[in-house]
Amino acid sequence: MNTVPVSNRAASLRGHSRRWLGLGVLMLALTGAAHAAEGSFKHEVVMRGQILEADAGALVVCVGEADGAQVGQVLEVVRHKRVSRSPKAAGPRFRREPVGQVRITELFDTHYAQAQVVSGKPKVNDTVELIR
Repeated sequence: MNTVPVSNRAASLRGHSRRWLGLGVLMLALTGAAHAAEGSFKHEVVMRGQILEADAGALVVCVGEADGAQVGQVLEVVRHKRVSRSPKAAGPRFRREPVGQVRITELFDTHYAQAQVVSGKPKVNDTVELIR
């Protein structure tokens, strides 16, 4: 037998719904704050690949026709640098370091292209990206 008066049960239910409403508002506010922290300036990576070979300024990159690559496109080159070796360290263990640009000079097939260095000192295993 339930000995709690009906008026107390109704007040308890109102308290729970207010908590859920408050939690929902908090989640929306946190989501909005996270998007605001990103800033209004965003890059959209259209194409991404890797430098497979580097020989005297001539590069082979793993982007091709299937990725939308075209002769003459200039790609940004990024190197991933380790920040911390500790697996217990908080935060990201790697950071992106811009190291230059390359220009596509020839498409081999659907997956590979030849490129030349425009600026910087790209190395094998660096990432190339077309950003719009």
